[in-house]
Amino acid sequence: MIVIKYLWYYSFWTIVRIGLRLYYSKIKVTGLENIPKKTPIIFGSNHENAFIDALLITTSNTCFDHYLVRAGVFKNPMAKAFFNSLNLMPVYRAQDGVNPLEANKQIFRACFEALAKKYAVMLFPEGEHNIRRHRRVLKKGITRIALGAVNFEGGTKELSVVPVGVNYSDHTGFRSTVHIVFGKPIVVKQQEENAKNYNQLTAQITEAMSKVHVSLDRKEYLGLDAIFFHDQDAHQLVDYEKINAAAKKLEGRSAEVKAIEEQKTALESAGLSFPFRPMSTRHAFTLFALAPFALIGLLINLPVLLPVYLFIKLKVKEIEFVASLKFGFSLLGFGIWWWHLASWASEYTGQWYLGIIGVAFSFVTLISLNGFIRKWKRFRLTQLLASDEILQSKYNAFVDEIAQIRAELF
Repeated sequence: MIVIKYLWYYSFWTIVRIGLRLYYSKIKVTGLENIPKKTPIIFGSNHENAFIDALLITTSNTCFDHYLVRAGVFKNPMAKAFFNSLNLMPVYRAQDGVNPLEANKQIFRACFEALAKKYAVMLFPEGEHNIRRHRRVLKKGITRIALGAVNFEGGTKELSVVPVGVNYSDHTGFRSTVHIVFGKPIVVKQQEENAKNYNQLTAQITEAMSKVHVSLDRKEYLGLDAIFFHDQDAHQLVDYEKINAAAKKLEGRSAEVKAIEEQKTALESAGLSFPFRPMSTRHAFTLFALAPFALIGLLINLPVLLPVYLFIKLKVKEIEFVASLKFGFSLLGFGIWWWHLASWASEYTGQWYLGIIGVAFSFVTLISLNGFIRKWKRFRLTQLLASDEILQSKYNAFVDEIAQIRAELF
C-alpha cells in the first residue's frame, strides 16, 4: 500500500513540477543544503498565494511532505479523498464553527506520527494568506506541533524547523518569476511544553522566517511597497535580502514613506495602476510585432483560456486564489487540449513529430499572447500619461522622489 502511495505522490509531484516550470518563466531555489537529511522536518513558510505556495515548495524538494491546509477545502467528499491521497490534512480555525484546540488534536497526532516516520510536515504558521509582502504575527500551531512531536510517546526526540520564503515578482501573472528560499534550520529537542518554551520557539521561527522573504513593516506597508515595487518587472527575480536591508534603513522615516503612499494613491485615482514603467518607442514596436502571434495564440488556445478567464472573473473573490486556479485549470485544460491537438495533427499528417511541433507552437504563441497583454497595458498607461500633462508631472515627481530615496538605500 505504501509503495502505491509513493508512486501516486511522486507521479503527481512530477506532473506539477513540470507544469510549474512552464507556468513560471523562472523558478530559483536557494538553500536546499539547509534541509536536514537525518532528522524529521517541519517546513514553515510565508503564505501569500493560496495553494500555489505549497505546490512550489513541495516540488522544490524531494521530501515526502504532509501538509496542513484550512479545513474548508475538505467539505466536498471527492476533494477530501483527493487531498487525503496527497497527504493533505485539515487544520481547523475558530471561523470553522468548532473549538480549534479540540478539533485539531487528532490532526496534530497525525503530524506527530508522520514526523516519527521521518516524513516532512509543511504548514503556513501565519494562519492566513495575503499577497501583501509584510511581516505577520505567527500562530502557535507550528510550535505546538514541534514541541508535541518531540514529546510524543514513540515519536522523534529531535526535529528541525526549516523556515521557507516564497518571493513572487508578480503574484498572479503567467510567466513571471519566483524565488524560493530554504533558511537555516532551527533544531528542536525534547523540552517541557509550557508557555515560556512556546513563546521562545515562536519568536525564533518568526525571526527566521522574516529573513527568507520580503517582510516589510505592516503599518507602513503601502508606502514601502510603492518605493520597492512600483516599477517591478514580472520577469525580474525579487532580491528579498536587498529589499529587507533597505527597508530597515527607512525605519524612523515615516513621514517620507507616508508621502510616497499618498502620491501613489493619487496617481491610482487618476487612472494609473501599478506596478508600471512607461513604455519606450522601441518597446512599442515590439508590441505591434507580437500582435499577429498573440492573435494566433488566442485563437488556438481559446477553448481553455475563455472558461478559465470567465470562472476567475465571475467566481473568484480573493486575489490570492487567482494564480492557483489559473495554474490548476491550465494544467488540466491545456493537458487535455494539447493532447487532442497533437493527436489530430499526427492523424491527419501521418507524422507524429508534427503533433509535438504543433503543441510547441501553441505554447510559444500563448507566451506571445501573455507578452502582448503585458505590453498593451504598459502602452495604454503610457498613452494616458502622454495625454495629461498634470498627471505626467505628478508621476515624474513621484518617480524622482523614489529615485532619491533608493539612491540613499542601495
